[in-house]
Amino acid sequence: MKTCLNKKCLGNIKLLYDYGESNYNFNDINFDCTTNSYLKPKIYICEKCKLKFSELATNISKSNVENKYNIVVDNIYISEISHKEKYFLSLYKKISHCFDKRKTVLEIGSYYGVFGNIIKPNVKSYSGLELSTHGSDYAKNNYELEIFNETIKEHAKKNVKYDVIVMTDVIEHFPDPFEALEIIEKILNTDGLLIFTTFNMDSLYAKITGRNYHWILPFHLFYFSNRTLKKLCLENNLEIFKIKNDPRIVSFFYLLNKLELIFPKFKFIFKIVKKIKILHHININVNLFDLNIYYAKKKPKF
Repeated sequence: MKTCLNKKCLGNIKLLYDYGESNYNFNDINFDCTTNSYLKPKIYICEKCKLKFSELATNISKSNVENKYNIVVDNIYISEISHKEKYFLSLYKKISHCFDKRKTVLEIGSYYGVFGNIIKPNVKSYSGLELSTHGSDYAKNNYELEIFNETIKEHAKKNVKYDVIVMTDVIEHFPDPFEALEIIEKILNTDGLLIFTTFNMDSLYAKITGRNYHWILPFHLFYFSNRTLKKLCLENNLEIFKIKNDPRIVSFFYLLNKLELIFPKFKFIFKIVKKIKILHHININVNLFDLNIYYAKKKPKF
């Protein structure tokens, strides 16, 4: 593998970060979204388009990734549902103008259904796609949501179309984001919107922390910037027309987990502090100006 994974680019690539972990086993990687894994595969960058991606993205199959997500059981996420609800409520307020009772909505990567439960009462119809059987069952049983255990490619075969497609912190997980965006464009209605969140690798904080950036995780296969996302969307007839900062509301426990990744030398201190149970219920507003909401519209074809 010597060229960019984007077949519409095929620029030369070079090694960006090497964490010296060449003997890891893919089966040992935890794909739970709240994992605090320290395993970090190599990160490469395309010298032409500046897209960054994990070594895993170059040598694992889509089916292997999908199978890993299918067996995810994220009990930490469930224990922090109340904190997640606060964040998703704040996110919904920012994008609520994109929804109304006439809109059909698809959420890709609906996980445990927290955001879907907020969206559903405000739209004509809501559907979610979630590979984790545990996550989708939780969403169905606790929120009575319509969730499909299938990939976006499988879902598109049903010839369905949507007015709004939502993804929160999902695009970096796709084993093939190029194909995913191509399919998303096809299942969006003519005036449809794609709204998604992810981190910006060109943000000041990401540049300052560099190889220790806390969003460099084993299950994140691609690492985007505003520039690479705009280019990738345009290649698939989607135009990003607005980018907004996306501050997070997290638990103190979750914050400590991330601090362990940024400052591994002080891991023992964070582990001690995490034992103070009363701190787990504290909500922390975090804004490092590295997380964004992206609004993209389907471009008309003439």
